[in-house]
This record gives sequence, structure tokens and C-alpha cells, in this order.
Amino acid sequence: MNNKPVKRLTLLMVVVTHSTLAWTSQNQTNSMLEAIGTIFCDGLIRGTASHIQHDREDYSIVITAAHVLLDRKTRSAFRSCSYRASNARFQNFLISKISTPGKLLRGSDALEGMSKDWVFAMLNQKLHAPKLRLRRYSQESLPNTKKKLSLAMLVYDGKLGKIKSVENCSSMQSPHVEHPTLLLHNCAHGPGVSGAPLLNLQTLELIGVHGGQLIITHLPHFNIEGILGQARLIDDEVLDELKRFSMSLP
Repeated sequence: MNNKPVKRLTLLMVVVTHSTLAWTSQNQTNSMLEAIGTIFCDGLIRGTASHIQHDREDYSIVITAAHVLLDRKTRSAFRSCSYRASNARFQNFLISKISTPGKLLRGSDALEGMSKDWVFAMLNQKLHAPKLRLRRYSQESLPNTKKKLSLAMLVYDGKLGKIKSVENCSSMQSPHVEHPTLLLHNCAHGPGVSGAPLLNLQTLELIGVHGGQLIITHLPHFNIEGILGQARLIDDEVLDELKRFSMSLP
């Protein structure tokens, strides 16, 4: 990793307005939104999650940000968490197992911690709903600053109380923040968005899991990127863990 100086990085959640998805047919849009739900832990909505494809079709697995399922103070799981498909109370599925809990949220610095902020969760019942396909991506795959990657993010909108889309956003780059597993972006953020999927608009595949926002301060000669979103890229490590996790299920 090329460690360039970062004066200060802070995670921030802010309230924003989301736009309506306009890049697919209405049927395809509805199907993709039905693959998204919320994570409900200890009485509160903690974030967003995606129902995903994997090798064990007899089980349902979702992917989200690790901090959505874990208490940052104790670094242990909440007592009870469930996945609400489409944020519907009558489609509530208990989370019965999560992947690599010992490694979550442990990093020597802020960027390293962000790179570990992802987790798979198995639901206690089979979920009959659309699934998103994970697509391997790397920093080398991302366009340079002259040709940004068009993105969409499917999120839980706390104001409207439903799942919707965020569009008109793209991948970003910063000379001050570099990590091989992180995707910087300018998609709108808000409460309950942690864990939301970022999709490549060309392929409609899931290439990143939103973790939060970066506030980059005291950047000499660079004042155009005070706040950026950050997401964990879907790379070989993530795909290998999905395979290991799915094969470990009874």
C-alpha cells in the first residue's frame, strides 16, 4: 500500500436527498430493489444489506458493512439482528451466523479498519427474493480521474422508510487517500446507508459495499474533495471468504 499523508480521516453520517433510479427498465429496477433490505439489531435499524448469489442455493446470504452488525464499543455482535427484506416487517429473517467475526473492525489505522468493514450473514430461513451478483474489482480496474466509473447505490431512505436508489454518482480518486481495497465515490449518503451496495451501471453487478464517509481536512491545494464516500471493493479476498463461508454452513 502506498501510504500518502492524510491529515485526518473521520467517519460521518449526514442526511441527504436521494434521486430516483432511471438507468434500467421499471421491472428490472423493481427486481434489483427487492434484493435490498435493512439490518435491524437490538430494536433499531442499523444499516442496509444485499441478498446475494452464492454456491449454496439452499441458504440465503446477505452482505453488509461489519459495523452494522457489531457494537463498536464492545467489538462484539449485537444480541439479536435480523434482515428485513425490502424493509418490510412481515419479511423479517433472523441472522443465525456471520463470517469471520474475530477479524471484524480490527485495523492498525483508519484505512485498514475500513478495509475490514464488510461481513456475510446467513439468514435462518430461505429468502425467495432477487439476488445481486458480486463482481470482482480492483484498483487497477477502476478508470483514472479523466474517466470515472458510473455508479448507482441502492439504499434505505430513513425519511421515506423504504429502499430506493441513488444515481448520478461515480468513482472518485484522491492523491491523499489510497488503499488497494477501497473505492472512493460521491454517491449521496444518509442514516441507514452503511452496508449499501454500489453497482457498476454498465453491468449492474455489485462491486462495493458502502462503509461510510471520509472527511479529508487540511489538504493543501486540494479543496475539491472535502467529503467522499468510501466502500470496500469486491476483490479476491471477499469472494474467497464468501466461498469459505457458504461451504461452512451445515
